[in-house]
Amino acid sequence: MRLAVGTIAAALLVTGCGSGSDASGGAQQPEGLTTADGLKDPSTPVTVTYAGAAYSADDIKPVLAAFHKEHPNITVDYQAVPFDQFNSVLSTRLSRRDPTLDIFDVDMPRTDAYQARGWLTDLSSAFPDLTGKVDKTSQQAATSDGKLVALPYQTSSQLLYYNKALLKKAGVPFPSANPADRLTWETVTADARKTQQAGAKWGLLFDQVNRYYQLQPLAESLGGGSGAGGTGNLTPALQNAGWEKAMTWYGSLYKDKISPRGVPVAQTPDLFASGQVAFFPGGPWWATKFTADAKLDFGVTAYPYFEGGKAVTPTGGWSLGLNPASKHAVASEIFMKYMALDNGGFAQHMSSLAVPPSSTAGTATFYNQKVFEDPRMEGAVELTKYELANTATLRARTAGYVEFEDTLSKTFDDISNGASPASALSSATSTINQAWAKYR
Repeated sequence: MRLAVGTIAAALLVTGCGSGSDASGGAQQPEGLTTADGLKDPSTPVTVTYAGAAYSADDIKPVLAAFHKEHPNITVDYQAVPFDQFNSVLSTRLSRRDPTLDIFDVDMPRTDAYQARGWLTDLSSAFPDLTGKVDKTSQQAATSDGKLVALPYQTSSQLLYYNKALLKKAGVPFPSANPADRLTWETVTADARKTQQAGAKWGLLFDQVNRYYQLQPLAESLGGGSGAGGTGNLTPALQNAGWEKAMTWYGSLYKDKISPRGVPVAQTPDLFASGQVAFFPGGPWWATKFTADAKLDFGVTAYPYFEGGKAVTPTGGWSLGLNPASKHAVASEIFMKYMALDNGGFAQHMSSLAVPPSSTAGTATFYNQKVFEDPRMEGAVELTKYELANTATLRARTAGYVEFEDTLSKTFDDISNGASPASALSSATSTINQAWAKYR
């Protein structure tokens, strides 16, 4: 998922900082500690370092301020890193067992990959029962080898935004927000062409044009699966009818000039906001941007599926990981609990929430936001709740996820630029197979 991130240089995070120590002496799990409720604040000041990619330093300030007030002996030093740099920065610090990094964001599908590398602390005894406290999908994503190795704090879903003015001009009826009336991609493609014939510059543009998070559901809808299978999901499964049909359709959007080539991910929402795009599959986090312009007449409907296939929507967000080399495990777990669970977690302190929190107690805060009162967002709350409960599908769970995702990003780019889907998927299979050999 792409959310706003801060501009603190990655070099700052690589250097790291931190001071103080826990009364436990820095053990990953203090002896005798069986529940999170038993976590005790340190008697002397402790600073824990938290590396994050989900929120900017400004966005998270209210959360930190509230935490520091409640836990005066714990200071959280938050270091924001751009998403595209985050994995390499974490890899540098965690692989060398850097003790100055305590807590870090874990992109949910990377949980197994981080666990395989020894980068995550077993949190099972600190947080023994999350059932009912966080949504089921998030809890599954934070569990690896039967152990809770991360603490989930946010999840996500998707909508299909449409420009009412462009549809009306083309004589295309506005789609219903009822998931039972979900559009097919075939219908969206035909309607997108109609809007272009009526003057729209672009008919359809995906928010995350080259990211597995948003494009996986295309293949899943056609029965192609996640793209990974076999023991430990360490066998590429991209060369099947579902993936090839989905990617052929995706490539045709660019070949037929329904979608524009060469638009960076960071600029896709701007094209919809400026009225140039008829259909825009994207997250609820763009609601604030789109509603800011009173003249932008749009609506939302359910994420489409392929005719004859099933409805599948992207999901997953961020969890918190604890560095096994941390010398401040107890103080870190106290903050993790505050961020993810206490009274709904971080959601209670943020005035604007891009995605739903994983905490079941915090979801009301997300759905009660003012942005959802805008008539143009009518149906968004009900749709998001429905998708999370019925169609949300996690990305592939594999120790080789990092290499898998990186390879597919390049593959999606190649296909959008005219490469044969069959050849591109074959090449991706070879690349992933070589990268995964070390995990088998």
